[in-house]
Amino acid sequence: MSKAAPGHGESITSHRQGWSVRLGWTAMAIVTIAVIVVSIRWRVAAGATSLPPEFFEAWESLEALRIDEVEKTIDGLMRQRQYGSAYLVLDASLYLIRRDFDAAEARIQASNASGALRPYALELLGRNYYWRNQWYHAEQTFATLAQEFPRSFAAHLWLGVIYHDSHMFGQAMHELQLAAEIQPDNPRSHILQASILYRYGRYQKAAEEYQRALRLIPSNTESDVSSGGPVLTYLVRCLVRDGQFEKGLNQIAALSNPSVELQILRAECFLGLGQLAEAERECRIALERDENQQAAVIALVKVGMQQAVTPEHAQLLEAVFDTNPNDPDVTFLLAQVHGRLGNQPRQQELLSQSQRLLKFRSRSLELMDVIWSQPEDVDSRLKLASIFDEMGDSAQAKQWRQAAASCQHRVKSIKEIQR
Repeated sequence: MSKAAPGHGESITSHRQGWSVRLGWTAMAIVTIAVIVVSIRWRVAAGATSLPPEFFEAWESLEALRIDEVEKTIDGLMRQRQYGSAYLVLDASLYLIRRDFDAAEARIQASNASGALRPYALELLGRNYYWRNQWYHAEQTFATLAQEFPRSFAAHLWLGVIYHDSHMFGQAMHELQLAAEIQPDNPRSHILQASILYRYGRYQKAAEEYQRALRLIPSNTESDVSSGGPVLTYLVRCLVRDGQFEKGLNQIAALSNPSVELQILRAECFLGLGQLAEAERECRIALERDENQQAAVIALVKVGMQQAVTPEHAQLLEAVFDTNPNDPDVTFLLAQVHGRLGNQPRQQELLSQSQRLLKFRSRSLELMDVIWSQPEDVDSRLKLASIFDEMGDSAQAKQWRQAAASCQHRVKSIKEIQR
């Protein structure tokens, strides 16, 4: 992967933007997981008949968040003494959904789950640790699950999530690929893989993973199907970043009422294809729908750069710059606008700031590559936090410090175990 910073002469939309992707990508992936109803039933050969059929039905109901059905099953199992452990595990799952972590853990421990019930108990225990931000314990629990049940989809998926959140992206990809091999028809591992690939600027491969996920998501479960759900939006974003403008337009064309974000992406596709009138029209419509859409303003200014720059373009983009003073692409574009309008002092000021920000971007990409190859490198995470401090991005700086602390705790815990 090239580490060179993109030059000003390149198209701004083609710049690698992995450095600025927030941990919101993880949130996106998990939210998407929540809205996708995929029934997952454990297949454990040894002792599978020791669990009643109602247990499997209740577990599938949990996946779909049909809580009332699960509660009815639990009531029934309570009356069957031989299924006491199964009752406790299902009850723990409900407490976990309600975020009562102490009660959930107490029931998991009390179940003394073994045999066919053990993988369910381990999964719930691992999730419990995860939601309590006890990531190392969560990792160890899911690692145990993967060791005892190598074909456990949940084990590898959750290990992928944990490594993703710890910014251990190489290891996350490894686990997510294993999860995809175990359940190739499950979209969740593909969604998370795509988010990591996007973060690293590998847009073509990210688009391929989003396409796989879309094919696997039932058409009635993508949120807001008529306007394009989140996975479709991220797919089109990847296609635009990769310069596949025709494919991007084709994806949006299938929608009867595209969202504002997809409309802006359609404008970027038209812009990439040199269809300036169509691009401007889409930007204007998007701004009428939501006047605060900064992406539409940026696209509109890009159209103006290829036609005639006006004071309106400078005014609109200055407002965007006020809220994004550390975005090198916005800064450089605004410098170009002022240069075309003959405002040389402002242009030089912005060019100097843009060059400074591009150096930060280049250095951050180098550090990201180090973290990929050396997942336990705490110093690289701290250096990234310092870069974002210098840029004034306190949120990103905080996230990288948290990732460094998590990584440091993990390394310390492993050393203590090895003693």
